[in-house]
Amino acid sequence: MSEDILLPARPVSGDVVIITIDDESINRIGQWPWPRKVFADAFLKINNQAPLALGLDVIFAEPSRVGSADDQYLADALKQLKYPIVMPVESENLLLNYNAPSRATRLLYPLEIFRQKNVSLGHANIITDKDGVVRRIPWQIQTSGILPELYDSFAYATVEQSGKEILNKESLWSIDKIAFAAPTGVIRRIPFWRVMEQDVGSMLANKILFVGVFTADLHDAKPTPMAKEKDMPGVEIQASIANMLLMNYRLKTLSGVATFVWILLAAFIPAIFFFFFKRSRVAVVLSVVLGAVYFFAIVFLFQYGISVNLIHISLAWILSTIVLFGYRHFVAERERRGLKNVFSKYASKEVVSEILKDPGRVKLGGEEKEITIFFSDIRSFTTWSEQTTPKKLVSILNRYFTAMSEEVLNNGGVLDKYIGDAIMAFWGAPIGDPEQADKAITASLSMLEKLKKLNVELKAEGEPEIKIGIGLFTGPAVVGNVGSEKRFNYTAIGDTVNVGSRLEGLTKEYNVQLVIGETTKNRAKGSYNFKFLASAAVKGRVEPINIYTIEV
Repeated sequence: MSEDILLPARPVSGDVVIITIDDESINRIGQWPWPRKVFADAFLKINNQAPLALGLDVIFAEPSRVGSADDQYLADALKQLKYPIVMPVESENLLLNYNAPSRATRLLYPLEIFRQKNVSLGHANIITDKDGVVRRIPWQIQTSGILPELYDSFAYATVEQSGKEILNKESLWSIDKIAFAAPTGVIRRIPFWRVMEQDVGSMLANKILFVGVFTADLHDAKPTPMAKEKDMPGVEIQASIANMLLMNYRLKTLSGVATFVWILLAAFIPAIFFFFFKRSRVAVVLSVVLGAVYFFAIVFLFQYGISVNLIHISLAWILSTIVLFGYRHFVAERERRGLKNVFSKYASKEVVSEILKDPGRVKLGGEEKEITIFFSDIRSFTTWSEQTTPKKLVSILNRYFTAMSEEVLNNGGVLDKYIGDAIMAFWGAPIGDPEQADKAITASLSMLEKLKKLNVELKAEGEPEIKIGIGLFTGPAVVGNVGSEKRFNYTAIGDTVNVGSRLEGLTKEYNVQLVIGETTKNRAKGSYNFKFLASAAVKGRVEPINIYTIEV
């Protein structure tokens, strides 16, 4: 389980000591299983050291292989012990219950001869999860039948017989998880042979002793959450449970309701981030930060004995974030592609890039913007076209439109359309531009300079020169997609557009190439040599408009 990595390593009690039946002890004492006399002599030697209690994690369920006298020898020794001893019983068929004793249909008991006044029994069952790791324990087992028997767990019974206080005892019955404090090898060990041959009294006095197998050959070891790669012997698992009781370590699973609410919030909060923050990067970063907060909160709760479902909570915010990001990413990409297709053909790369940074700022349905409208027209185009073959006319127009259009795009404008020989463009949409008037003026003056160079080329080719008129006007207009459902154009409409077109027409009347409305002049920030032309009446306007040109 992923939660295993969150189990904190914690101090172990110095009151617990394991006497190990290890390979070295078997080599020195003899072939396993040992005669009961070996245990009797060890217990009698320990008798003088005054331990608090001893838990023997070996079930003497069958008569000794060396005869009944051997069993009697141990039984007589048990009567002489000054300290309590706990022997194990074990269920072969266990029906687990939560918040109630688990049920056992059949138990394996020590021989009746060993069940004496100072000998208690405790069940040695532990629960191995599906992945083979020991994480849980039934604190009590009850037998079936007319006269059911109730047994506490082996470790619990040993601690209780020692007289040590089990803190927060009532909390045990609502949990089944073992709060391991350390991997194997941390709780103090003493080999069995040393108890038999050496003076280890100071190590055993006032201690809770556990005696059990510590050799791999006897297959009594299981992986635990603290170290799955190195199995922990069964007696050490029992000693770890005793340590849990003495140190008041608990590991209680967070309630189902609280877990459900947490998972729901973990999935829902990223949606709030994506709703309020239009930039996906911000929402993702906040979701990741939130995930880190969840993780540290879970670690904190583990420190205080509350086990939280790390996997489901983590999956909730991770999947929520991925789905939301994916949805926005692909929807936004589709919108970006649509915007790029719409604008790339008649807006500069810089304008398109600015649009794509935040597509939400562009409303393709139409919105009112202050724009600077541009109109240009070729003078005497009808006469010129009559004197030129259609093929040649198209070739020259293409050269002219290319040169003129470049200046619109180079100066951040939007090329609206070609109307015969006329060009319509505007600045200030779809992205507002406080320098739109200057950019429109700069583009217009650059067009006139380019036209001079083009005319030199045309004259050298024997073609007539091109003369144009340009009108500029700044004001409000509705900018957006205009047309039918199947075919539309991104364009500007409104009075400002009409006035711009009228100003272009006034270039003939005032014999100038450029006519600028007063609104454009007033918004221009650059230094230009404006020349007042007149207060001209414009069709569709009651009040005359002050118009200007720029002397180059």
